[in-house]
Amino acid sequence: MNIFIITIIIFSTLLAYSVFLRSFISPKKILNDISSHENVFQKLHTNDILHPISNVYEQMFSEMLYEKVVIVLIDALRVDFAGGNQMPFLQSRKELAGMNSFVAIVKPPTVTLPRIKALTTGSIPGFVDVVMNFGSSSLTEDNVMTQMKHHGKRMVFYGDDTWLNLFPDHFVRYEGTTSFFVTDYTEVDNNVTRHLEKELSELDFEVMVLHYLGLDHIGHIAGPFSPLIGPKLKEMDDIIRNIYQELSKKDVPSLVIVCGDHGMSDQGGHGGATESEIKVPVIFLRTGVLSPQKKKRDIPDREIEQIDLAPTLSLLLGTPIPKNNLGTVVTDVFTGYNIQQKLVALMVNGLQVSEVLQHNVADYELDKGYLLYTRTHKSFLTWINSNMSIAVSLEQGLSLRKQFEDSIRLMSSKVSSSITQYDLYGLVVSIVMLWLILFTLVSMDRHNRQEWFSWQAFLIVLLIGTFGHMTVCTSDWIHSDLLCDSTVASRGIQLSMLGIFAVMMTCVIYSIVGGSVLITLFSTFKAICRGGSISILLKTGTVIHTLSLLSSSFVEEEHQTWYFFIVTIHILIIKNMFEQIFQSKHDKNLNTSQKESSQYETEPVKYDLKRDSLKEYQLLNNDNNVERDFREIQLLHSKIYHNKNSCINEKQVCISRKDPIPSRRNIAMVIVVLCLCRLMRSWNQTGNKWLNNPDIGDWLIRPENVYLLSVIVAVSILVVFLCKMMWMSIVQQFIYSIGLVCVYLHKSANGSLVQILSPSDKNGCLEAQIVYISLLLYILVSVWKKFQQDKEKYYKISSEVHTAFILLLLVLSRPHNIILVAMMVVQDLLIELYIWPTLNKNSISDWTLYFLWMGQGTFFYQGNSNSISTVDVSAGYIGLHDYQPIIVGCLLTVSSYGGIIFWMLSLLKLMYLKSHHSKDKDNKSTIRRLKNSLMECVHVVCLFRALPLSVYTVLVTFMRYHLFVWTVFSPKLLYEGMLTVVLSVISFILLLCNIIL
Repeated sequence: MNIFIITIIIFSTLLAYSVFLRSFISPKKILNDISSHENVFQKLHTNDILHPISNVYEQMFSEMLYEKVVIVLIDALRVDFAGGNQMPFLQSRKELAGMNSFVAIVKPPTVTLPRIKALTTGSIPGFVDVVMNFGSSSLTEDNVMTQMKHHGKRMVFYGDDTWLNLFPDHFVRYEGTTSFFVTDYTEVDNNVTRHLEKELSELDFEVMVLHYLGLDHIGHIAGPFSPLIGPKLKEMDDIIRNIYQELSKKDVPSLVIVCGDHGMSDQGGHGGATESEIKVPVIFLRTGVLSPQKKKRDIPDREIEQIDLAPTLSLLLGTPIPKNNLGTVVTDVFTGYNIQQKLVALMVNGLQVSEVLQHNVADYELDKGYLLYTRTHKSFLTWINSNMSIAVSLEQGLSLRKQFEDSIRLMSSKVSSSITQYDLYGLVVSIVMLWLILFTLVSMDRHNRQEWFSWQAFLIVLLIGTFGHMTVCTSDWIHSDLLCDSTVASRGIQLSMLGIFAVMMTCVIYSIVGGSVLITLFSTFKAICRGGSISILLKTGTVIHTLSLLSSSFVEEEHQTWYFFIVTIHILIIKNMFEQIFQSKHDKNLNTSQKESSQYETEPVKYDLKRDSLKEYQLLNNDNNVERDFREIQLLHSKIYHNKNSCINEKQVCISRKDPIPSRRNIAMVIVVLCLCRLMRSWNQTGNKWLNNPDIGDWLIRPENVYLLSVIVAVSILVVFLCKMMWMSIVQQFIYSIGLVCVYLHKSANGSLVQILSPSDKNGCLEAQIVYISLLLYILVSVWKKFQQDKEKYYKISSEVHTAFILLLLVLSRPHNIILVAMMVVQDLLIELYIWPTLNKNSISDWTLYFLWMGQGTFFYQGNSNSISTVDVSAGYIGLHDYQPIIVGCLLTVSSYGGIIFWMLSLLKLMYLKSHHSKDKDNKSTIRRLKNSLMECVHVVCLFRALPLSVYTVLVTFMRYHLFVWTVFSPKLLYEGMLTVVLSVISFILLLCNIIL
């Protein structure tokens, strides 16, 4: 295949995916104006509501219940963390009857930026906020913080600097701490706490926000069951007690709100939709005289939505409810309000939510929630003007409160399902592009036997595409903010998409007109069938995996699909080896029989076999009376065809075989590889159904098993060194051993392993940096040395790069996953020595798919899944003293997709090995064969990405209003895109290798 067209295909795939992602997670529809009390009064009057209600509302915001409000936001505070023995003060306050404690339900995605937006705006953030989580900008949407600023509230803030990015110039005093440097869990909280003494003594603020990050960072580093969790929770409890006691000394009504922005999974991350991630505590601690009576222990905390805090805070602080709020006022916390005031609060809340409903839903008059709100509103007017007994009035008031709350939740649910706006034109265009790419890859003649491009056809297709695009963008029935905008970036995307569309369509047209589609498909089918059961399974398995993505359950449990295929392919390899052994024995018996019969022949026959065919034969004696039966010659030809590893002596027919015959040792080594795969899949539970089941990794990281884990990690590092040292020089062994020792020292710095030397700091930054330096030195020494051996340099350099990458993968892995890396190295060695040689007749396409399968399996072996919560964020900060976005992103990518990179580098190494061991004396022929192998590998990688992307984007488009769109389909879409980026980089590296050859 032409390098030019394959390069265009790679760029086109990335561009089409980017356009689809941008069109799919477009910003939601919002009301841009700001709420105000004047607007509320105007609505009250225009709805013919009696003036007494307006007076009640005016009294509510003019007389604040609390003069001082302190919000203590503890990042990743799970429900089971709040209270108990770990937080005794908080537990003692929660048990009092006068305190309000709730369980807030968080909507995915459970990451910090969208959660802060939900807390302050009351709206449900879009999935685009996951992408923007690492680069937040100021929040222009109406929110609680901006309302307080407009109403002259003095606010101070200390903690996560995401707040400062969202609300610039809102705080009179502030200090931000970076939320992305997750290896720091001490200073990041001390920098917040050190301001409390001064702030609590002066007390010149109305609102103080404290956002603590240490607990979240510990979760990323060591998980929720780490021994570091208890002391951190005790530290937070002491801080809350100090704040509460200092405020209680003042003669002002004050309120302390303790809550979490999101929870923490059992693996320590967040971003998914497990129960431990979506449930967080919300506790209201009021100062003043409290009842000593305690709550009943058997009554669980009431569940609310996290977005309910926005309207509740607004009314508590005397500000209007944000314009786009979808939350419901939690009236239980308004202990100073009577039932009439609480109903007025809910009525105003419902009026505001109904306005959002009208903005987003065309037939809002028919909505159940809106109809219920209208009926409740009329009943409320009747109730407030009625003269009934206090008991009856209270009973009806409580009933009206429930009806108001139900109507608001119904309207909120309706808006939530329709608030996201999709760029349909962008979705359709990107899907068409992906399918054109897939069709081009399938139908294109890889051997360049036919012409595939014409400038005349390209110009015609370009004109047609441009005309269609202009027609769509100028029409009224559809519009795309991305593909129909007049900005420079949008014009660049439009021109690129049009050019790529014309190139791909031209290729497809020439494939159809030239008849190469059927020819290519037929030849591909013949090649698959000729390749045997292994080739058939690799191809069909890849297609079956793509089709499995059409089910949400298979997406959540995708690892099970890869585990099954990996086990199956190795069983087929064992079966294939047994067949070769039996065939070899059969041929040997046939040769013995032929040898015995040839003893009675006076005229021996010599056969010379070349390229699997009987090219010529020669009678050594010229006796005309000696004749050979044609059937005997046919039988002998068949025998030689099936057994190619013999030589012909003067009186013996031997078989010449290019591939070595597998032995029992080969089969045993494949079984070892298979057993290692089975052990690795039990290392880290992943997916959704069995995620919380205990696994080997969970058992190893327990504090009581630290000595055992340390020994196993040390042995694993030694195994890696022993597997690689035989190909190293003395200098390389010395450099590599230093790097391996520093890997252990780095992992032991934070107490995960037994310390043999005092670490440089608690994060082991110096040790990790020494590993990076060792890695670079190893590559430099290898390049300098191997370029002196021109004959072997390509194979040697690819092998050394693979070895160096193992060192990087070790330092980026969690301590218990270092053992996985050692098992991968052993598997790679066994494949190179015992599987690759015996199956050398399989095509490069088969081997590429095999290593891609192994890479996909390793991705899940490491504990990854299609949920954002399993991303090991701490790996991005190994060896860093501060937040550096580019380096963090690269390290995070290598850590997550290290398995796929490892196996693709292994494939590159073996392809160079095959060319190096080639018996072809013509160096040009060897290089040409190697170039063809590289191009075939790139072609398979592109197909491996284009096929699932083409199918999955169609599925996501049709399922964009599905219940699981944000919890299952969208995270998988992000993972598919990231895998595409990783494999595209690998493809460019392979193309570069092809060029320099």
